[in-house]
Amino acid sequence: MLPNWSISVLGHASLLFSGSGKCEIPASVWPLIGLLLCQPGYRANRGQIAAALWPDKDDEGARHCLGTAIWRLRRALGRDDAPVEAEDDTLRLAPHLWVDAEAFALRVTRALEPRGAMPRPVRAKLLRTGLRLYRGEFLGDMLAEWALLERERLACLRLDALHALATLEAEDGHWEAVVAPARLLCGLEPLREDGHRLLMEAYAATGNRALALRQYRLCAEILERELSVDPMPETSALARRLAGSPPPPPVIETGGAAFTALVATRATLVDTIGSIDAALEASQAEMAT
Repeated sequence: MLPNWSISVLGHASLLFSGSGKCEIPASVWPLIGLLLCQPGYRANRGQIAAALWPDKDDEGARHCLGTAIWRLRRALGRDDAPVEAEDDTLRLAPHLWVDAEAFALRVTRALEPRGAMPRPVRAKLLRTGLRLYRGEFLGDMLAEWALLERERLACLRLDALHALATLEAEDGHWEAVVAPARLLCGLEPLREDGHRLLMEAYAATGNRALALRQYRLCAEILERELSVDPMPETSALARRLAGSPPPPPVIETGGAAFTALVATRATLVDTIGSIDAALEASQAEMAT
């Protein structure tokens, strides 16, 4: 059965009913819908909902506010089959419902399952369609703890999806397709060096070595400013490879076993070279006589 209601909460919040289009509802009702979306099975006890949405009121006052919110929703829609339904002392969202946040999370979560669970093209398609559904933060104007937690969960899922998609495209050699997700990943989470490396490689593979090296410098500047650390060895090694520079000599700790072995080897080499020089001098003197 096709869903009767469609709810969008990623970016601009909206409610649509099949056959009649967008429904205008009071802004005060969105916290109720949003909280239900964060509950298992999209349902919760009236008392729990009331306490979460109106923590500054006593139980009776909070329940009254909840009843008013439900009344305003049904009045605005002008219909009894509102997307919020009552079952005794429980409220739930209508069973035939499409939610953009759920559709996004399902697609991305499936695509992030262990490798081999599905063909690579299917995985990439799920990531692309999922990311297109993420048009903004989950109810971005709400600051309640339940909203912040769900917002963070979905935002982290988006970062993982961007990295996974860029990695898939890179592994398949589709470097031009790597640039957009990798660049967005670096913009959203600039401390993730794996994102910077993907973007550096993509720039270089598409003929923009200067951009690749500039991306490395940007990465190094961000890490120094935010964490006071240098880029990881693999990030620096990639930059040297792209620049055509040889790797730096290894740093040997003085007094260590490796240092002692190198000193002994050097002494042996000096003795050997001295013996060779002496033999050459003797040979030249013999030839001269």
